[in-house]
Amino acid sequence: MRSVVLLLVLMLAAPAAHADCPSDGVQVFPMPGAVVPTNTRFLLEGLGAFSSRVAELPGRVLRLQADGHEVEVRVQRGWSSTLGRSTVVLRPSGALKPGHVYTLRLDDVLPGAKVLNGGGSTRPEWHSGRGQDVARPRWVERPAVSEGLFRRTREGTERFVKLRMSLREDSPSYVVVTLWRRGQDMAPQHYFTSLHDGVALVGHHACGGAFALEDGKSYRAKLEVFDAAGNTAPAVPNLQFEAPVATQENP
Repeated sequence: MRSVVLLLVLMLAAPAAHADCPSDGVQVFPMPGAVVPTNTRFLLEGLGAFSSRVAELPGRVLRLQADGHEVEVRVQRGWSSTLGRSTVVLRPSGALKPGHVYTLRLDDVLPGAKVLNGGGSTRPEWHSGRGQDVARPRWVERPAVSEGLFRRTREGTERFVKLRMSLREDSPSYVVVTLWRRGQDMAPQHYFTSLHDGVALVGHHACGGAFALEDGKSYRAKLEVFDAAGNTAPAVPNLQFEAPVATQENP
């Protein structure tokens, strides 16, 4: 039960079907309300009907607004999931001012889009910290496979592999994962997952998600870890794991 609770908390509001599914919308990283460095960048993810709309945004310009200060934000190409998600990178054209509350004017390019991991707001906000983050994240504990999580729900199957790691880093962090099926001539999956309390989840919820895992299949994963400012942690060896398998004990 503890693993299931952790799974639901750590996911970036992953979509589920029927009453348990959020409506179509977007998610942002870092999570709205977080304290971010003044040289931060953001990730904007589209789910459901907004996946294709977000994927079409590269080249557009948004605005970050605070009291007495505005910064242009350029949209750059990111990644697409095979399970109906698209992410773009939002890169401010200049530094934020310390100690301000900044609002992202998503309504300029996505009118009516609800931020699903921000309380349904259409204008997410963040608090700028004391200065820039220019230091690379440092490993305290390098990534390792912790456990597989499998669950059947009335909407379908949830299947995740939990990765544990520990960084010396104050900013919110995320992991870009390139995932191959071992021994198969298939195009790799390439997407991101957030890092919360030393845990990153690779897999999918009942109605979609970042990575499609097949029952018991073997995978190889390349991990690239970034902080909110875009600084990268030192490279680590690829990980190998098998997707969790359904058993008689699974509900």
